Amino acid sequence: MAAGLLLLLAGCTAGGGGGGEPERPADATAGDSQSPAPGPGETDGTGGTDGSGDAGDAGENDDGAVAEAGFSFVLDPEKVPATAAEAAALAARVAPGPEDFGPGYTPRETFEDDPGEWAVLGEDCVWRRAPVPDGVLASLTRYTELPAEDGKGAVRAALVITVHRDVRGAEWEMARTIEDAQRCPGQQLRQEEWVRGLTSMGQELGVLGNRTAEDSLQEFGEFFAGDRGPYPYHWFRTRIGPVTLAFSAKGAEGRTPDEVSDGGLLALVRTSSRVEQELGADGTAGRDGASGPDGTADSAGDGGADGGAGEDDDA
Repeated sequence: MAAGLLLLLAGCTAGGGGGGEPERPADATAGDSQSPAPGPGETDGTGGTDGSGDAGDAGENDDGAVAEAGFSFVLDPEKVPATAAEAAALAARVAPGPEDFGPGYTPRETFEDDPGEWAVLGEDCVWRRAPVPDGVLASLTRYTELPAEDGKGAVRAALVITVHRDVRGAEWEMARTIEDAQRCPGQQLRQEEWVRGLTSMGQELGVLGNRTAEDSLQEFGEFFAGDRGPYPYHWFRTRIGPVTLAFSAKGAEGRTPDEVSDGGLLALVRTSSRVEQELGADGTAGRDGASGPDGTADSAGDGGADGGAGEDDDA
């Protein structure tokens, strides 16, 4: 299944143009912005990436099994975290280490953020850190980079693991992400860092070739750092039960779109495998191995599983 997810991701990035990953939730600056009120998905059960509450033709049956060939994950309700402490522990177990992004990646100066906070996009289209709302138990981010070398700038990447109280809350987060891109095609990630021209595409299970995830979406844009840029910017989010995973990557001078995206894609596949192993019913969870960007099989490993979560304001 991991190979299938990577093929979906690779196909999407190839069709999306040169994009660098937004460390939006990961890179938001600290501020006094209030966390958003829980969305309908966290209160009255509406969901789906279009916010309609309809999961479409390929949804979940009463047992939580996804009714779509090619995706066999079944959520075990007994394994879903019920408290913030349990959720933070789950996020720490599945979180990627630098090695999960691929050869050459190293931890950034701030490797993790507070799992009790996440990023909020304000009405002014500026990202700021704020406490997680009631519908979210924990949100952990790991920050890595591919250092500058041979005249090429550093690629900065992050992966965010957000654990919701229930599946509907995670569905609503997916829907709200698309709304954010439509409302703010230009966004400030942090001081002197912006992304412009964001385009967003949602893919529920069975839609646009998605056969390997319950829900996924991605965004592409142009990244600017001070007077430098544009560089590729790519962001991808997927959902597994009540857990959402998102990677972002910001390009730099001399880096191709593939160089920007490949590390985050690999870390996303490996982290997804761990989440399935943690939350899946017996006999339905886990992947045979995560495939690298070149299509070769690679063990998911356990790098970074003993760490915490967080985001780096110096990314």
